[in-house]
Amino acid sequence: MNSRRSLTIVTLVLAGCSAFFAILWAPLPGSGLVSTTVDLTAPVTAVNCNPCHARIAETDVKGLIFSHGNHLLVECTSCHVQTPHEDGVTTRPAMSTCFVCHSLSHGSQAILAAGECADCHTPEHVMRPTSHVKGWAAKPHATASAGGANDCMLCHQAPEDCDVCHVEQSVDVGKMPAIYLRNIPVTPERPSVTIDTRAAPESGSCVFCHKDIDRTDNGRITFVHEPHMERGYQCKSCHEVFPHAADRTTVPDMQSCYRCHGLKHASWGEFATQECLACHPRSFPLKPIDHTTDFVMGEHKKQATGDIGTCTMCHQSDFCVPCHNAQKKLPDGSQSPKVIPVDHTKPEWRPGHGDKFLAQEGSCSVCHTNQSCTRCHLTPMPHPTTWMTQHTENGYPTKDCDVCHSDKSTCQECHHGSLENDLLVAENCVGCHEEMKTDPPTSIKNISLAEHAVHFNVQERVGRLYVCDDCHIGFTVARVMQPASQTQAHDLRLCYDCHGNLNPATKLIIAPYSGSDLCRQCHKDLNI
Repeated sequence: MNSRRSLTIVTLVLAGCSAFFAILWAPLPGSGLVSTTVDLTAPVTAVNCNPCHARIAETDVKGLIFSHGNHLLVECTSCHVQTPHEDGVTTRPAMSTCFVCHSLSHGSQAILAAGECADCHTPEHVMRPTSHVKGWAAKPHATASAGGANDCMLCHQAPEDCDVCHVEQSVDVGKMPAIYLRNIPVTPERPSVTIDTRAAPESGSCVFCHKDIDRTDNGRITFVHEPHMERGYQCKSCHEVFPHAADRTTVPDMQSCYRCHGLKHASWGEFATQECLACHPRSFPLKPIDHTTDFVMGEHKKQATGDIGTCTMCHQSDFCVPCHNAQKKLPDGSQSPKVIPVDHTKPEWRPGHGDKFLAQEGSCSVCHTNQSCTRCHLTPMPHPTTWMTQHTENGYPTKDCDVCHSDKSTCQECHHGSLENDLLVAENCVGCHEEMKTDPPTSIKNISLAEHAVHFNVQERVGRLYVCDDCHIGFTVARVMQPASQTQAHDLRLCYDCHGNLNPATKLIIAPYSGSDLCRQCHKDLNI
């Protein structure tokens, strides 16, 4: 008894020390020492389990009492002789593996580990194996033990449970094994199958554990991978991260589906259907559980203003507008109030809402459709895909463009792209910019146009007419839009190459207004 107690104490001390040093020497998160590559067919170790299992202490198998913490001094491969997860099946150590140690008496060390049923099985666990059907004592157990009775000795004591009965029944099979003969399993060698949990997901990372990943039908969603793979979609298109982590399993959310489902692309039509029953079974309640009466009465405002994308997965503007326009009854029987966003009531809203739309700063589509825009705009809104090649042929008024394109920067990317070597003269400009006909040009209200117009007639002083890239160094479609100093109109290093400087050939000042006098030609209010 004393030797057994001493062995228990030593075992506990060693287990505690092992756990302490395992924690002490564990790599810190972000240290770069944690491997993200898992070898699925390698001998089982904690390293291969931790990426998916945050906690591998107690078992979750009903009726079984087991803790890895009590087995810290035992190598994983002593029990796990097979890859735990493969082809959709989870393989756990067989009971015969447990008895390699449990109930084993080892010389002076006595029993290595307890072998009583209650030590590993809960009271409600049914001890009788399911194979022991009615009438088992007759032919069934004889057939099962024909290949050897060693496994029977896991639970039975041969002298009391077997031999006595065999003698009484005059069954001539001889004596059964007196003890269970332990077999130490051998881990088979297999080629390595590795996955990287930090890499972009691909089908090869899944099929080893999941035999059938084609179809998901869990009562909530019906999903088939095959049509997505036929269209050439990569796994990472939906699975942005590796699905399994130590504390969770990440599956694509519904919003990621709507990157394609319901998307219409010009003449190609709809990419993928957005019909609910295409992905959800008829038994699935489509109405979310949080859509209560209070939610409908007003609480949905918080979600709609915070993440409108969630709402538009199911609802289009025609669902919202009647209620917001005071045209529907609320669940409590009252009339819905008219809802107008606060910024829509401000004077600057009408002339400035186009810029907000282009910058995607609002949620216009919640209430408005294309028809909402065309009631005021003569041009099709949003512009069709052929707009860039045809917008000059349809006779739409320029002022209609000015509502959104107030700074004309979107125009000059194309219209100025071929002008880098053109002469800076009135006839090349006034066709689009009528203001540049104004005389004197310094009275033109648009400062940018005025700056160009004052340089139309410079041949007498300069000896030639200017071309665009005299000032716009490196003038191209792309660079003219960049905020680089050499392409900006107010880079005075360029201006003072002429203004206030003498032309050596003609002995004349190339251009008037040196220093701050040049600035005051446009900026009359400068206090300099």
